Amino acid sequence: MLAASVVGAAVIQVGHSLNAGLQARLDEALAECADAARSEVMLKHFGRSPTREECNEVVGTDSQGQPITRAMQLGVEQHTVALQCAEKKLQELKPGGFSIQPRYRVDPETGKAEYLPREAVETLLRQGRSAELRGTIEPDIVIHEGQPHRVQDGYDYKFPCANTSRTLDWRKYPAGSPHGGKTQGEVYRKALGGQPARVQPHLGVAR
Repeated sequence: MLAASVVGAAVIQVGHSLNAGLQARLDEALAECADAARSEVMLKHFGRSPTREECNEVVGTDSQGQPITRAMQLGVEQHTVALQCAEKKLQELKPGGFSIQPRYRVDPETGKAEYLPREAVETLLRQGRSAELRGTIEPDIVIHEGQPHRVQDGYDYKFPCANTSRTLDWRKYPAGSPHGGKTQGEVYRKALGGQPARVQPHLGVAR
């Protein structure tokens, strides 16, 4: 069962389907942002695509002392650029009808979810209640009917480092996670409804 509700939380409702024309324009725009992000970041660092060896190079450690590879670093940078690009395009295509990296709390037993407003998430963290955010999901982009709990579509950017010719699979949650053994796509579909998409440079949108 979902943990006790927080102020402003709202149970997910599947919104009306997008019409085919708008869906195609959204897909095209977000794919363009993926291409632009890869080009900008790779030009900044290499002026070309990195080799597999360069991708695997350790460039630092995180707050837990875990290694950060160049692939991870480049992925974060590309995500940042792509989401900035996406926000500009979506403001034209669907003003007021999208959210960037919204947070949803998912019941691992039923797969049902509720939207957590950003202010509520910040309050939980400030109050030392981060355990209540365990198992939450944060899609890169959610298209909705004006409120993030009325979901129409979802997108996640995927940025492979060296091999850009194959569509990446959805990430699998590790053992010990509330969603252990399931893929990100499975959890998204159950929680948000519809067919959330992966967006990848050169290959575009995959559902």
